[in-house]
Amino acid sequence: MNRITLKDIAIKANVSLMTVSRVLNNRPDVKPETRKKIQDLVAELGYIPDTNARVLKGGQSNRIGVVVSDIKNPFYSELVGEIEDQAGIRNLSVVVADNNKRMEGERAAIQSLLSTFVDLLIIAPEGYRTEHLDNLLRKGIPFVSFGVHFEKKPYNEIWIEDILGGELAGKRFSDLGIVRPLLLMGHPKKTTTLSRIGGFIKGYTEAGGTRDNVSIVHLEVDWRVSARYVAERLLTDRHDGIFCYNDWMAMGALRALHGLGLSPGKQIPLIGYDDVSLAEVLGLTTIKIPIREMVHRLFLMIEKKEEGKIQFSPSIILRETA
Repeated sequence: MNRITLKDIAIKANVSLMTVSRVLNNRPDVKPETRKKIQDLVAELGYIPDTNARVLKGGQSNRIGVVVSDIKNPFYSELVGEIEDQAGIRNLSVVVADNNKRMEGERAAIQSLLSTFVDLLIIAPEGYRTEHLDNLLRKGIPFVSFGVHFEKKPYNEIWIEDILGGELAGKRFSDLGIVRPLLLMGHPKKTTTLSRIGGFIKGYTEAGGTRDNVSIVHLEVDWRVSARYVAERLLTDRHDGIFCYNDWMAMGALRALHGLGLSPGKQIPLIGYDDVSLAEVLGLTTIKIPIREMVHRLFLMIEKKEEGKIQFSPSIILRETA
């Protein structure tokens, strides 16, 4: 199969070579609809600059590309920090791209990083579509998936057992006597969302809770969104415990509970997920993802050129809110 060129992209998009080049270099002087059309074609056709392909083959850039969902989320900020620390020890540089919590953004972020001559990609994927990851695999572009498990895909992975994480939260709520738990979750198709929900229901019901009493709401993963939902609906719907998709959403719920005059933990138990640094400051009970250990193992995997799927287990950190 012939390599896709800039000219191929330009012809299919019915634009000039200069316009394609501007989009690939993130220049602002391109109409939004034209930019999206070109980005979609780049992702669909799997375009990679020839120079970048040579660098990837030679492995001489000493540069790692990292794709995260939302750098404003403290989990991803801390993940990038750990990656930068481990890369610095090895005299490697790190280039970060944010997919803005969108699958289309993830594909564009990967293409953008490949155009900066990275040797390897570390991707914290959205997880519910994998065509672009399959494309990387076919082209022999090295990458590691971080955090998400793809059971039927031959990807190299460092992943967390999210079913167990949800199970720990569910058991804790049952032990606390929570009768009407509210789950504030992320995208309904994400592997992490489904695993955390499934684990929660398993842990909650096996410990004596009733499945029909569990309310599940899918929201944008943002503290402002979770805060607004809790402020508007908690008292009306009479929930007596909240389990959040991550600590960032839990922080929004925490703020809303205080605004309602409720005491997190004493009146409404609240559990987050991730155990970011701020969770300890806020006294947030949460499911801990061992980021530091996972990133350390990730770099050993890279150094030794290992292939496979390495699993880590979460744990529950009990603090004031549950």
